[in-house]
This record gives sequence, C-alpha cells and structure tokens, in this order.
Amino acid sequence: MSEGGGRPQRSSLLRFAEDVTGTLATRVLTMGFGLFTGVITARALGPENRGVFALAALFPASLVTLSKLGQSQATIYFIRKEKADVSQVVSNVVYIALTVGVLLVLSALLLRETILATVLRGVPLWCLTVVLPLVPILLLESYLYGLLQATDRFRVYNTRLLLEAMGTLSFMAVALLWLKLGLAGALGVAVGVRTVMTGWVLWTVHRGTPLRLRFDTELFGRMIRYGLKSHVQIIASHFHFKAGVYLVAYFMTPVQVAFFAIAERLAEHIMYVPQALGVALFPRLTGSKVERVHELTAQACRQNLVITGAIAFSLAVLGRWLIPAWYGVDYAPAAGPLPYVAWGIVMMSLYVLLSRNFTSRNKQQVNIFAGYVALGGNIVLNLLLIPRYGIIGAATATAISYTVSAAILLLFFLRESGLRWHEPLILRPSDVAMWVRAFREFIGELRVGKTPSGPLGPANDR
Repeated sequence: MSEGGGRPQRSSLLRFAEDVTGTLATRVLTMGFGLFTGVITARALGPENRGVFALAALFPASLVTLSKLGQSQATIYFIRKEKADVSQVVSNVVYIALTVGVLLVLSALLLRETILATVLRGVPLWCLTVVLPLVPILLLESYLYGLLQATDRFRVYNTRLLLEAMGTLSFMAVALLWLKLGLAGALGVAVGVRTVMTGWVLWTVHRGTPLRLRFDTELFGRMIRYGLKSHVQIIASHFHFKAGVYLVAYFMTPVQVAFFAIAERLAEHIMYVPQALGVALFPRLTGSKVERVHELTAQACRQNLVITGAIAFSLAVLGRWLIPAWYGVDYAPAAGPLPYVAWGIVMMSLYVLLSRNFTSRNKQQVNIFAGYVALGGNIVLNLLLIPRYGIIGAATATAISYTVSAAILLLFFLRESGLRWHEPLILRPSDVAMWVRAFREFIGELRVGKTPSGPLGPANDR
C-alpha cells in the first residue's frame, strides 16, 4: 500500500513508536526546563515563599480535578469509538469548560476564608485571587488535550508542552532574577504563560476543527454518562498524588511543604514515561479488540517498569547530592523523603497504564475501586505518620498507598486477561526487538528520502 506520491505506507509500529518517543522526548526536554525553573523559584523565593507558591499553584489544579467530569476521556472515546462529529464534540467541551470554570471561581471566592484556614493554610488571600483565573484555563486545556489525542495531533500536543516550559523558564528568570518581583511575579508568570498557551491551542484546534455556536445536549448527555465514571476515578488519582502536600500544609509549616513538594516534584518526573506511553496507547486501546488490548497493556507495563525503576533508583541514590547542589543547602531536607516518593511513583506508573486498559473498555469501576481504597489508606497513613515523622511520614504513606493501588489493579488485570503474573512485569527480548525494528524502519525511511516527523512527534493528520 502507498500514501500520496507513491511512498510506502508507514507501519503501525513506526507510527506508535513516533507517538511515544516524540511525546517522551518532549517531556524530557520540558523536564530539563522545569528543573531550571524549579531551581530559580527555590533560590529566589526561599523555602517559606516556595512552599506558599507550591500550594497556591496546586490549588487550581485540584479544583479543576473535582470538576473535569471526565470529558477529556469522553472526548477520546466518542471520537475514536463512537465516531462522533469532531467539531461538535470540541464545541461542547469548550462550553462546558468555560461555564464550569467561572462557577468554580465564584464558589472559591465565596468560600475563601474556609479554604485559607484549611487546605491553603499559610497562603495569603491575594495569592488565591491571582491563581483562580487558572481554573477555567486548566479545564479548557484538559478537554483540548483529549481532542488532540483522539485526532492524533501529537505535534500540537507536544509543541505546546515544550513552548510552555521554555516560556515559563524565560519569564521566571526575568521576573525573579532581573525584576525581583518575588512571589507575585512567580504566580503571575505561572498564570500568564498557561493562559497564552491554552489560547494558542484553542486557536490551532479551531483552524483544523472549526468550533460551532450550537451546543448539542443529546451528545452532552451521552458524554457525561461515560465521563462521570472516569471523573470519579480521576478525583481519586489526583488526591492520591496530592493528599500528602495538603496534609503536610495542615500539620506543618510552608517551609516543610516546600521540602516535600520539591521531593515530590523531582520524583514525579518519572511519570513522564507512563504518560508518554499512555497518551499514545489509549486511543489505540479504545479502537482494538479485547485480546489485543490486554497484549498491548502488558507490553507497555513491563517496558515502563524497567525505565521508571532505573530512574527512581538513580534519584534515590543521587538525591542527597543533587538537591543541595541544584536548589541550595537550605533545601537539603528534601532529600529525606525522595527515595520513598520515587518508589511510590514507580508503582503509580504501573497503576496509570493498567487503568488505561479498563477505561478503554468502559470498565472504570475497577479503577475507581482500586483508587479509592488506596486513597483512603493514604489519608489514614498520613494522619498517623505526619504528626510523628513529618515529611518522611508523608513520603512513607505515599509509597505504601501507591503500591497498594497498583497491586489491586494488577490483580484485576491478571484475572480478566488470563495472563500470568510475569507477563506485565518482566521485560522480554521481543520488547527490545520491537524497538530495534522500529528504529530500523525509521532509518530505512531516511535512506529513501522520506522526511520523518521530527522530535516533536508525527504530523497532525495521517
């Protein structure tokens, strides 16, 4: 078979490899920019203001998580599985994002005193006010990313991530190192860059998929019914990640929040591997037969564990030297919880990929069960361990609960797939051979003069 101009059609393996490696390469680059940004904010703000910044920047994301309604996953499912009209799907989710976002901002302002006395203890009112406009922006961003994944526009997806990381680093350097704007400047950059980049994505999406003024209520109802199951699952996943930060803030000081947040942020870079795999994998799982879904999931899980395990081990060993060298000696205590959090993130990476399997088959109830059992355990452990052991206790709670969530989901996966325990856990020679074959195909394209899509992923349309 051939594409336009008589060129041979690209294999599904090569397309998948490009989607994964393009997304992963972009995330590695953004990680590098993010590390420099983190160093700048840590050194310019100091531990106390860095802790306030971490809490204030996290709150809009948590608020959005409570109100996503699973529409990002529903967008992928209805475009790929139900073959819904793409323009109408994206028009619907834009309306939902803006309406729900504005309502959330008003609600947060009305409840500001309660919020600042509990989950944002130590955060000034002005900081909350500055970051609240991020709520509708983050909702819209989440929905648009679902569209980009569903329509294989990975170039736009990856370009946006890279430009945001570069812009944030550049403007943080100007605001904090040159203009000396402090905490206000840091929050202003965080809000401003995210707003501009989401606007760019919306404009890009509109060019390829024109928005409509009409709101399709029948489509909305069907997407909500599907999305709510994913929504409940995502709430558990997010607060499983962030419960430790909020509870450290409740029991301890912003300085301790800064230490724990830095350790958590460093470890969360490990998640770039399963996120890159999941972004490319989920649309393919949604359109595949059940046997193939299980096969692809097991393959992704075992490859992921090798890479994330190696990164986690490196962080655990080198963290005690890297953190003082990068962030300054004032942040040396952040190295204490890092090994525990890193192990937990490896387990969570397994959970993330397994959850894609159940979501693609409209069986989110399994993810919900595993997520909420582990979340409950996480909160209980944090309540018991933080007052006694501080941020080490929070990190221990993270490691235990993440491991439990992954184990529960793995048991369900093995039972439904009929696979043996080692198939999703132990790397096979065929996995290495698969990537070697993809590399050879890529080299073969270069030799015949076909232009590859480049480091940012494949072209928008295939």
